[in-house]
Amino acid sequence: MIFKRQVIFLFLILITVNLLSQECFKDTLKLSLNQADSMFILQNISLLAEKCNVDAAKAQIIQARLFVNPTLSVNQLLYNTEYQTNGGRKWLDYTNTGETSIQIEKLFLLAGKRNKQIKLAELLANREEQSYFDLLRTLKYSLRSSFYDIYYLQQITKVYDRGIASLSKLIEVFQGQFDKGYISKKELLRLKSSLFSLENERLSYSGQLIGSLSDFNVLMHTSNLYYLPIIDTSKFENITPESLKLQELIDTASQNRFDLKMAQADVNINQTNYGYQKALAVPNLTLSAGWDRNGGYVHNYNFVGLQIDLPFFNRNQGNIKTAKLLEESSKYKLQSTEDQVKADIIEAYANALENNKLYKKFDKKFVIDLDELNGEMLKNFEKKNISLLEFIDYYDAYKENIVQLNSLLYNRINAFENLNFSVGKDVLINK
Repeated sequence: MIFKRQVIFLFLILITVNLLSQECFKDTLKLSLNQADSMFILQNISLLAEKCNVDAAKAQIIQARLFVNPTLSVNQLLYNTEYQTNGGRKWLDYTNTGETSIQIEKLFLLAGKRNKQIKLAELLANREEQSYFDLLRTLKYSLRSSFYDIYYLQQITKVYDRGIASLSKLIEVFQGQFDKGYISKKELLRLKSSLFSLENERLSYSGQLIGSLSDFNVLMHTSNLYYLPIIDTSKFENITPESLKLQELIDTASQNRFDLKMAQADVNINQTNYGYQKALAVPNLTLSAGWDRNGGYVHNYNFVGLQIDLPFFNRNQGNIKTAKLLEESSKYKLQSTEDQVKADIIEAYANALENNKLYKKFDKKFVIDLDELNGEMLKNFEKKNISLLEFIDYYDAYKENIVQLNSLLYNRINAFENLNFSVGKDVLINK
């Protein structure tokens, strides 16, 4: 009685999961990895947001190149209190008897401050670009990993679907034979127990598949599509990471790892900022020229002027010291990033070699022979040529081997993609 309740409970869960899957993933889309990459670059929200940051940083270069505007000052006497014979006291007296002054000023940046500001803006824009490409590298690895994960999880669930369908039909036959008294209840319950186990395991893989599909939809910025990855597995056969040399991979990474380029960009930015802070210690120069009708010691007073700060106290000492320390810190971080890149490549290369080594030991005909043998075992069991225990033991071994095989294939491909990710370039699995 308890067993029947468990079966009914699991059956209801499976129905619920299937209904939710149908509701959540309303449309089905077949696509290749090439198509996925193209759609991803155009549609991913994080990439689009980072692209806006790149454009904003480039706009700051335009701003840095602009010259400081001149300043115009105009002063006009509001009310002339001096009595005038031709009209008495006047408001806004702009005649020859009133007071009007005009002055224009222009600030000149000395010590190459403007050029250093432009250089800083260019370096910051370059770093923002490196950040964009590093985000692209990271998200593309997530996309491809999810792509292969979906494919191989779908292959695994197909194995369970076939097994569940075969056992369900077999149970229907055995139920009829049990009702006629040809077989024992023990055999029927043993088959139902195996079906329950299969459905429970499939539920676990189905949950993983739904999670991967949801993650993939987020990366693709699509609404609830059920993706069917199209993969030509034959192109994976001849991939040999053994042909790659570790030092060449490290050298390639130095040109293609954008997190490494970001660390180098930080060094350049801090070096330039150090020079800029030292330049700020040099005062700027303000030139002015003007005219004053009656405010000077002579009528229609014309003048030119010069203004400059005297750096007696503030010579930007604190900012200069800070900039120097930040420059040294960024150099240490660059060295740390270089070490991390090497460690990533060594680890990814070793994993790729190990996974490929295990794959080479695998007999390609094994799956075909296993499928054929599985069909024969089912027929022999139906004909009573083998016992129930032998059939179930064999089927469990068959199912486990198929699942492990798909896990092996996924781990191998993912190891190759991880090596691509670590190097920053597709050195394996060229699309």
